[in-house]
Amino acid sequence: MTVFEREMRKIFGESEFLSENTIFTNKVMLSDIGDDLRAKVEFVYTNVADHYNALKLSIINRTEGAVDIQLFKFVDIIGEKSGYAPYIWDARGGDVDWYIGRPNTNDYESIQEEIEQYIGMYASQEMHYGEMTMGGM
Repeated sequence: MTVFEREMRKIFGESEFLSENTIFTNKVMLSDIGDDLRAKVEFVYTNVADHYNALKLSIINRTEGAVDIQLFKFVDIIGEKSGYAPYIWDARGGDVDWYIGRPNTNDYESIQEEIEQYIGMYASQEMHYGEMTMGGM
């Protein structure tokens, strides 16, 4: 399991909006959210290559393509850590880990809640009210 996959699972492993067939692979999480819609969340960088400072959420219609795309920067959700905007640094041939400040449990929950709130606008009512098995793991 890569660092990115481990971190994605920390964020979304207990999500109420993800189906039991959620896929976590490297920098991407993909889940059925009802009807023909899928939620795809991926680690991305916005300023400096290999400094993964955001998650990109894409709501995708299985047959028609992208419905909505939204970018969630970690600094906008959890603020700075030790005076720096948080990001995962892929040192190319070196370690891959959070630079300076690792998010704490509350930070992971804040990131999950922020993105779930957005996913919730598209998720079917069955997903919302637990008629499907949730958890993605």
